[in-house]
Amino acid sequence: MKRLRIFLTALFLFALCRPALFCQEAPAEEEPAIEEAAAEENLLLENEELLEEGERVEEAELPQEEKKPEAVYLSFVDSVKRIRLLETNEDYFLAQHSPSGKRQLVNYANGKFQRRFYDKNLRLEKIEYWKQGATSAQSVVERLLVFNPRNAAGIHSTFEKNFAENFEKRSFYFSDGRLKSERKNYFDEDGKLLSFDAISIKYDKSLRVTQERIQKYNVVKKSVKLFSDEIRNSKYNGKDLEETSYYKNSVLRVRTVYRNFEKGDYVRTTYFDGGIIVRDFYRENIKVDSTIRTGGDYEN
Repeated sequence: MKRLRIFLTALFLFALCRPALFCQEAPAEEEPAIEEAAAEENLLLENEELLEEGERVEEAELPQEEKKPEAVYLSFVDSVKRIRLLETNEDYFLAQHSPSGKRQLVNYANGKFQRRFYDKNLRLEKIEYWKQGATSAQSVVERLLVFNPRNAAGIHSTFEKNFAENFEKRSFYFSDGRLKSERKNYFDEDGKLLSFDAISIKYDKSLRVTQERIQKYNVVKKSVKLFSDEIRNSKYNGKDLEETSYYKNSVLRVRTVYRNFEKGDYVRTTYFDGGIIVRDFYRENIKVDSTIRTGGDYEN
C-alpha cells in the first residue's frame, strides 16, 4: 500500500505539471507531555473514590467498527489554495484545469485508474481506463472511451478502444439516448482485422424496439463474408407486447405469442433442425405444459 501511494502521488504530480504545487499534510495535534501527564493524574484523582482497594483500571479498546480513521489524510493544493489532489483511505482524486478552459479529473479506486477529460463547458469528452503497474512505465491504458457531439441529424456517437481485449466499437445514438446502430471490430495481436459485428435497431412511433439485427462477418485476406445473421422482432397490440420472433440466418427458430402479457400468459414455440417443434405453455410466467412433434408447423 505504501508503494502504491508513492507511485500514485508521483503520477498525479507528473500529470499536474504545476511548479506552484506544494504538499499540505494535516499535522496531528500534539499536546505537551507535562500537560498530558497532569490531565491523566487529575482524571485518576477525580475517580479515585469509585475504585475499591485491589481493583485495577485497564485500558478499554474501542470495537473495530467504532474506529473512524480520517477520511482525508493527504491533499495537494496550488498557489491559490485550490485542491488539486485528494487522497482518502480508499481512492484518489486529481483535478487539473488547463489555460484553454478544459479540465481533467483522475480517480483511483479498487486497483484501477480513470482519467476523465471535459471541455470548457464541462461536457465529457473522453475517459481513459488505466491498469496500475509496479512502475509508471508498466501502467497502461486498458480502454479508451471517446464521446462525439451531435451532428446535424441529432445523432451522437461514442468510440471505444479496448487494448486488453483487442477490439474497438463505435456506437451511434439518437439525441434522446436510444441506440441506433453499432459496429464492433476484432483484431489479432498485430492489429489485423479478423472479424466484425454490425448491429442495427428499429423503433416504432412509441420509441419501442421493433427489430434488433446482429450481423457477424469474418475477414479473410481482405474478403468479407457474412456467417451469422440474427433478427429479433417485436410486435405490439396497443400498449402490450403481442408477439416476438427470432430468426437465425433467415430461419425461424423461436416464436412467442402473448395471450396476456401483463399476467405472463404466453406460448413459446421452438423450431429445431430435423423438423422437431417444441411448444411450451406458460401461466403467470410458469411453464404448465409442453408438447413436442416432428414435422408440420405450429400455429400459436
